Amino acid sequence: MRPSCRYRPGLRHWHPLLLSRELGARPVARRLAGQVIVVFRTASGRVGAVAEACSHRRLSLAVGRVEGEDLVCAYHGWRFDPEGAIRCPLMPAQRQRHQAFQVCEAHGLIWVREASGPRPPLPRWSADGLALAGTVVHHVRAPLELTLDNFTEVEHTSTIHQVFGFADPREIRHRLELEPGATRVWNNGPQKWFLPLFNGLIDNRPGDCFANDWVTTFDPLLTIYEQTWISPKGKLRRFRLKVVMFFVPLDDALTQLVTLIYSPKVLPGPLHRLLAAPIIRAVTSRELNLDVWALEHLADLDTELNPRSLGPLDRVLMENRRRLEPCYLRELV
Repeated sequence: MRPSCRYRPGLRHWHPLLLSRELGARPVARRLAGQVIVVFRTASGRVGAVAEACSHRRLSLAVGRVEGEDLVCAYHGWRFDPEGAIRCPLMPAQRQRHQAFQVCEAHGLIWVREASGPRPPLPRWSADGLALAGTVVHHVRAPLELTLDNFTEVEHTSTIHQVFGFADPREIRHRLELEPGATRVWNNGPQKWFLPLFNGLIDNRPGDCFANDWVTTFDPLLTIYEQTWISPKGKLRRFRLKVVMFFVPLDDALTQLVTLIYSPKVLPGPLHRLLAAPIIRAVTSRELNLDVWALEHLADLDTELNPRSLGPLDRVLMENRRRLEPCYLRELV
């Protein structure tokens, strides 16, 4: 028997499972907290999500087809609607139900959560007058906890990152604020050197400070970053980034990052959408690729933290673990 996933099945939180544009006429299989879920779009445009194995003879519904408002199993033609109601060709009067999930489509994403309990609102955030430069998805071959560790500590930006990082971790001014359901971090320090091309694009100058501030919440697991640049005289540069990152546990050792990137419009009219936004998206995605590279080269995926090995910028890691555990982890039998 396949061992149970250490993350809670049927997560009660909304999670962005895939991009809307990834779901066409055919069903798509995705994993969430160790369970394979089949997502499909009906003829009217509704989106459904159901457990993979057909209730009849266990064929994967991912190899089925969509007809009208139903997902049809390729083995015996059993039909499943988005709420999990089943229609059997040889037993039309029989009433059965299949495991289904609540689904919502927003922000160019398809969100999934367990079907039990009332339907909560989707996570909300403000764009603060910025324009969406793009949404990128990364798959990290590392557990949820280690992935969160990487994206909520700042020391590694001096060595791993090429654009968004600090010149010297010893010069970072760091502050941590704790709330019952959130951790807030403020960081400010000299920006590391990067290509003059980017200096012009983001109005950055030598000697500027980089501020990377964020808040992490846990229901669902989400970090929102506010990244700004400040002149030596304390003037806030006009370019800034807002990065909204969701951490989705696919299984014990695979985490999906869904990142929405917001920036000011740095070029007039459609030039921003056609030229600037793709550059901003590509540079940010490249920086995230470096994080993924580091995580996938960890020699040990043990999720335990040794407090003795944590530095002055790492207290947030322990605090995040305390808030993460009741939301995501379960005791395995």
